[in-house]
Amino acid sequence: MQSAGSAFASKHAEAIFVTGHDPSVLAPKIANIRKLAKEGGRDPASIKFFCTLTPIIGRTDEEAQEKLAEAKKYVSTVGGLVLFSGWTGIDISKLPFGKEITKEDSLEAHKVTSALNAFTTTSKNIPKWTPEVVSEVASIGGLGPVSIGSASVVTDELERWITEADVDGFNLGYVTTPGTFEDVVDLLVPELRRRGIYPETAQGGLTAREKIYGIGKPHLRDDHVGSTYKYDVYTEDVPYVGEDKPQDME
Repeated sequence: MQSAGSAFASKHAEAIFVTGHDPSVLAPKIANIRKLAKEGGRDPASIKFFCTLTPIIGRTDEEAQEKLAEAKKYVSTVGGLVLFSGWTGIDISKLPFGKEITKEDSLEAHKVTSALNAFTTTSKNIPKWTPEVVSEVASIGGLGPVSIGSASVVTDELERWITEADVDGFNLGYVTTPGTFEDVVDLLVPELRRRGIYPETAQGGLTAREKIYGIGKPHLRDDHVGSTYKYDVYTEDVPYVGEDKPQDME
């Protein structure tokens, strides 16, 4: 059965925020949406996917691990479990430790399909989802992966997700503020620029769409369904004319 969300996204979306703990989890979902877009007459590459990812960056790998250890002193595993229950519709307090979490545990699976899939789809990194695993994962990074290490290590991880999952960019989360984003600016961005995958200077005056598709492309692409409603191509329906009302009977 085709996901209603995927079908809608393949027709209407220009940018999609996605999440998954491993590239192998996201790759088939992204591939399916691109496939549906192509079948609908769109360039599949015109849909841009942005993956959630939380970086913990240090000047060295050891420093990054120290930051992780410090953060773990303050995280709330109970809070992570509460978030999980809210995201998925599963009352995790009723599940025993060690019990594998499945879609059948949710009474609202039809309403929270994407979040539920994120916590029930396994991989080599997480072969089994249990309350203990959820408490660890959700406490830092939420639904998405956490990348820990020097700027070089985190950049390698970003590039791996681009290659293996076919994502186009990232929606970066934070562990502390101030803290995480300052490390992104001071440590990660210079490494991205060194590799030639981040602009040297920010260019102002661009629309959000131009930042995604390129300078001089501020409007919907011609292959997007929304373009059929532009003034120069849209054909209005013939005005509705109701039937004559019957004359009042004398």
